[in-house]
Amino acid sequence: MAEESRKLVHRRFPLIVRILLYVYVAIIVFFVGLMIGYGILNNPMEVFRLETWEHIINMTKE
Repeated sequence: MAEESRKLVHRRFPLIVRILLYVYVAIIVFFVGLMIGYGILNNPMEVFRLETWEHIINMTKE
């Protein structure tokens, strides 16, 4: 029985590939969420402009 538990599990995708894939998908979902959330009020592509973020930061400081 001890020999059976020591068998290596061969996976299709290594652990690092799966972790990187999850991080990549999370980043994409984050930016899509920003575009949808900001797009309700304005043009969705404006979320990527630096002036938009400066305006948001200035509004939250006051």
